[in-house]
Amino acid sequence: MREFVRQRPLVSFYVLAILIALAANVLRAMDPTPLGPMFKMLQETHAHLNIVTAIRSTFDYPTAYTFLLFPAAPMLAALIVTGIGYGRAGFRELLSRCAPWRDPVSWRQGVTVIAVCFFVFFALTGMMWVQTYLYAPSGTLDRAFLRYGSDPLSIYAMLAASLLISPGPLLEELGWRGFALPQLLKKFDPLTAAVILGTMWWAWHLPRDLPAMFSGEPGALWGVIVKQFVIAPGMIASTIIAVFVCNKLGGSLWGGLLTHAIHNELGVNVMAEWSPAAAGLGWRPWDFIEFAVAIGLVLICGRSLGAASPDNARLAWGNVPPKLPGGATDKSGANA
Repeated sequence: MREFVRQRPLVSFYVLAILIALAANVLRAMDPTPLGPMFKMLQETHAHLNIVTAIRSTFDYPTAYTFLLFPAAPMLAALIVTGIGYGRAGFRELLSRCAPWRDPVSWRQGVTVIAVCFFVFFALTGMMWVQTYLYAPSGTLDRAFLRYGSDPLSIYAMLAASLLISPGPLLEELGWRGFALPQLLKKFDPLTAAVILGTMWWAWHLPRDLPAMFSGEPGALWGVIVKQFVIAPGMIASTIIAVFVCNKLGGSLWGGLLTHAIHNELGVNVMAEWSPAAAGLGWRPWDFIEFAVAIGLVLICGRSLGAASPDNARLAWGNVPPKLPGGATDKSGANA
């Protein structure tokens, strides 16, 4: 087992992440407890959906833990594969990517990159709320504000905090940007790695749509298929942006965490009360912004996506310690 994991770390990680995600769906399907009342309560109370809300929901609806298990799959897979294949040294290297920035990025550079991410989120939120004020039914914007607070100060504070308590990024990014991205960068340039990782990220979400596919509802299968034309391009574009930010933070997974959180927060909370769709497929305004930013980064930065060095093994991985994949003393010839 150890030898296989060391020879095929990325395959081992991805298969395990999919199996855990499938298990979450199976466990949810096996429990007869209806979760409709929970969703209705969250909607009626205009609750801000975050990691705290998700954990609290499990107290009244125990089956809701599967909504945490699903996004935790990449993190759990990364920890299991690292433990089996690389032991304590592997854990140290993996967890080192949880630092907000890594060498050679200085603290000033790191703080600046993170501050820009928050500024972009506030700007996008403002744009979306102006659109809501102009075009949505009366009272919609007030309901959107209720998710964040009752006065301007609390709304601003909750907006800032929301990027740090979004369950998807918190539970997934150790796997995607902490483990999988460095593995891909051993063999591919950053742009290719981003496209592959974005495709993997999209395909990993497919088990989430299995219940709808097999529900027997008229048009359910076609609805799931159409949904993929919205999700797949968006996830690839989001991953290109995330890899760029990761590079600017020296390989820190915070690049993925913040980019992922901005993407999720806009759809899950900022525009939860009113979300206009375009192009007949359900693309939302921020999807087009993501596409434009991703294309712009590719045109400006090229295949490096802002990486400072052409050494692919160190673009996001940093100085890989010996005996770890890509390290100086790694003689295993390991492949992704």
